[in-house]
Amino acid sequence: MRRAALALVTLMLACDGSPPPEPAPPPLATSAPVAALPQPKPDRSKLPEPGPAPGWALPSPARVELDNGVPVYFLEQGPTPLVTVLLLVSGGAVTDPVGKEGLTATTIDMLDEGAGGKDALALSEALQRLGTEYSATTDVEHAVLGMDLIAESFEPSVALLADIARRPTLDATEFARRKQQRIAEAISAESEPTHGRAVVLRKALFGDGYGSYLPVGTRDSLTRVTLADVKKHYQAMVAPEGVALIVAGGIDQKSAVSALNTHFGSWSGAPSIKARSLSSAPVAPDIFVVDYPGSTQSAISLARRATGHDSDEYFPALVHNRAFGEAFTSRVNMNLREDKGYTYGARSVFTRWPAHGFFAIAASVKSETTRPSIDEVLKELEGTCGARPLSQEERNKAVGGLLLGYPGRFESVSNVARELMNLPLYQRPVSWFSTFPGRVQAVDLTTANQLGKRYCDGSQFAIVIAGDKKSVVPTLEGLGRPLHFYDARGKKLGK
Repeated sequence: MRRAALALVTLMLACDGSPPPEPAPPPLATSAPVAALPQPKPDRSKLPEPGPAPGWALPSPARVELDNGVPVYFLEQGPTPLVTVLLLVSGGAVTDPVGKEGLTATTIDMLDEGAGGKDALALSEALQRLGTEYSATTDVEHAVLGMDLIAESFEPSVALLADIARRPTLDATEFARRKQQRIAEAISAESEPTHGRAVVLRKALFGDGYGSYLPVGTRDSLTRVTLADVKKHYQAMVAPEGVALIVAGGIDQKSAVSALNTHFGSWSGAPSIKARSLSSAPVAPDIFVVDYPGSTQSAISLARRATGHDSDEYFPALVHNRAFGEAFTSRVNMNLREDKGYTYGARSVFTRWPAHGFFAIAASVKSETTRPSIDEVLKELEGTCGARPLSQEERNKAVGGLLLGYPGRFESVSNVARELMNLPLYQRPVSWFSTFPGRVQAVDLTTANQLGKRYCDGSQFAIVIAGDKKSVVPTLEGLGRPLHFYDARGKKLGK
C-alpha cells in the first residue's frame, strides 16, 4: 500500500509539471577528529641560519639608442601601472671649481625651478596634474633627474622632463631663494657630529682633489656660488653626449622609446666640464678631531682609500666586508654593540665611485668609550690578517646573506630603475645583474681572506673623531699619531 501511495503522488506531481523530488542523500560518514600535530618550537639558543640562496636574478635589460645616439636602458615589468624614468648626467660634484663646492648640486637643484616657459609654481602644478613625482640628486661623478609616474602619463611627463633638462629658466629670484635655503640646510647639518665626521673624513682622505668634499658643499662655498656660475656650469655639463636614459615599469619598449625620441632625439651637444684629479699626496694616518663641545657621543671613523667600481676586488670585498662589518652579526658590530655595549651599531662600508673610493669603519659611541672603541676596531682589523682570518662558516653566512638580500634591491619599480642606472654609470654590461649571484657565490674563503689582508693594516687608516674635544683628546695618548683639528665645515683649526 505504501508503495502504491508513493507512486500515485509521484504521478500527480509529474502530471502537474513539477519535477519529482530528489532522493535524500545518504548520511555522511563520520570519523574521529584528527589531533593537531605538535609544532616544533624555535631554537632561541643560537642565531638563525641563512636559508638557501635564491635562484632568482634580474632579467637583462634592453639597450637601445635614440636618434642622436643617447643610450636607453629599458626593462618592462608586467602589468604594473607605474614607471620610473631617469636621466643620468655625467660629471657630478667632481667638476665643482675649488672654493665653490656645491655648484653642481645647486645647478641640478635649479633645473625644476621653472622650465619650458613655465615658472616654478606652474611646473609643479603640471607635474601634480599628471600624478608625476620629480626628484634630482648629485653625487661625486654624476647627477640624476628622475620621475616616478603613471604609465598612461608617460609621454607628457617625459615632455616636462625634457623641458627641465633642456630648457631650464634659471631665474634670478628662484636662485636667490634656493641659495639661501641651501645655506640654511648646510648650517643645520653642521650641528650633527655624523655630518662633521663625513666632511672631515673626505678632507683627510682626499685633500682638495677628487672626492674631497660632500656634493652639497658647505655654507662657505655655497655663499660664493653665483647665478652666473650656475648658468655657465649648466651649459658646460648638461649635454646629450654625457647622458643616458633608464626606463623601468609597466610600459612597452616601442612606446617608451618613441616618446623619448620625440623629446630628446633632436638634442645635440657635448659637455665641456673638467673633473678634479685625485690628489697625489699620501693619506696621513693621523687623528682628525672635530670639536662638538659637551657632546655625549663621539662619531668615529677609521678610513683609507680604496679602488673604484671596476676593481677586481669588487666581489671579494662584498663577501669579506659583509662578515667583517656590514651585517648586523658582523665582527665589528658584535664586538662594539653586543659585547662591549659602546654603541647602538657599528658598520664598515666600501664607498666606490667610478674612478676611486674608500673603505671606512664607523660608529657613534658613548663619549667615554671613544678610545676603547678605536682600540677594538684596530684589533678587529689586525685579526683579519693575523690570528683571526674569516672562517668558512663566516664566508658561507656572508655569501648567503648577500644572495638572500639580493632580490630586495629590486622590490619596487623605482628601485629597479636606480639599479639599472649603475650600468651606464660604471660602464657595465647588461648581463651584470643576471650574473651577479654566480659571481658572489664564486668568492671562496681564500679569495675573501686575501682581500682582507689588503685592508687590515690599521696604521694606514686615518682616524676621524667628531665629539667633545676636551674629554676625548686626553684619552688618545699612546696611539702615536699626530692630531689635527677641524670645524664641521672642513676648515683646519689650531690647537
